Amino acid sequence: MASLKRYKNGTQFYIKVWIKELKTSCEYPTGLSNKIQAESFMNKWLGPRGGCQEWIDEKLNQVNPFFVHIAVKQFLDHKAGDGETDPRTVKDYRLATSNLLEFCADKMSVTELGSTEQRGAVLYEMKRHLVHNLTPVTVNIRLRSIKACLRWMVKQNNIPLDKVPEIKMVKEKYRREELTETEYDGLMAYIDDDVIRSWIRFARFTGFRLSEIPKVYHGEDGNYHAVGKRGKKRSIIIRDWLLKDYALIQKTGYMTQHVSKAFTLAYRKYVLAQNPQYLPNGYSIDDIMDIGSRKSYRLIKPLLIDRYCVQHGKNADQLTPGEMRVAMRQVKTFHSLRHMYCTEVHDLTGDIEKTRVIMGHSSSSVTERYTHISQVGASGEIMDQMRQRAEA
Repeated sequence: MASLKRYKNGTQFYIKVWIKELKTSCEYPTGLSNKIQAESFMNKWLGPRGGCQEWIDEKLNQVNPFFVHIAVKQFLDHKAGDGETDPRTVKDYRLATSNLLEFCADKMSVTELGSTEQRGAVLYEMKRHLVHNLTPVTVNIRLRSIKACLRWMVKQNNIPLDKVPEIKMVKEKYRREELTETEYDGLMAYIDDDVIRSWIRFARFTGFRLSEIPKVYHGEDGNYHAVGKRGKKRSIIIRDWLLKDYALIQKTGYMTQHVSKAFTLAYRKYVLAQNPQYLPNGYSIDDIMDIGSRKSYRLIKPLLIDRYCVQHGKNADQLTPGEMRVAMRQVKTFHSLRHMYCTEVHDLTGDIEKTRVIMGHSSSSVTERYTHISQVGASGEIMDQMRQRAEA
């Protein structure tokens, strides 16, 4: 189905063609201003060898959902506009799919991605690039985002279920340790802002995430509530001795970025105080309080790299960009307070499932990672229990 069309102020005629696969009309320029000549051109163009079918095929290829770049665009548009996906998650999806498209040829089929274990395949090369430049944690976030994209393609029938590429996560060799009581007391000594101290103390005894704390509100049931990741609601009771900190947080309205940076700076100062040999000449422990964020980063960087090299038997010049990032992650963050809280909850309850419910985790495996349960210590407890049973 085709017809000639010329715009009101235009000179040339266009061939307007209905493409049923796209459920829309597209226009092909004839380059002719004479209607009789344009009709003759259209009749030839619509013929078996006129080029119409090739032009339609090209139009279909431009929006072919079986091409990676088209499927990815549709996936991102869907997630950004569904009103359910968190904007931070959409950002992760964009970063991950951007990494993927860097290794995809133009008009590559989604069935040609290979797997992360197939040497030379697109996913294999992408994963190798990520592992070299990023931390294992970040690599796995990107890979999980690609998995989510592939699952969406299956639902849209863009890719057959039996052709879904295999994606294997990388082993996270390093896990950020929980904050110890000694470290907590030590870093608090380097914070002179009462509001920041209230934020830290509140997180320490409630286990709320940094992003959740400003959203904590007092419900009609007398409990305190906050909406966390993926819209999950968590409720707790706040004792009177902590309400002063809660009131100060609500009153001042500090930005979470400011609180996070203040915590990290205080922790760096605490670590430098424990390792004064990394201070520049002329500096003493008494001067640490005056050190700013950028300078503290420069001072603590060689300390963290030295630690990493000792732990892994490497020299600093042998480290990849990804390993350098892992080394710098040895600094505790505000989120370490949540790990600290989780471990203490488990110690007090002795029940991993109850701890999971209190923390609001989606699965017990997440809680187990948070609690930092010592396998060595657990083996000793099991041995004692076995002995008690044997002697009974």
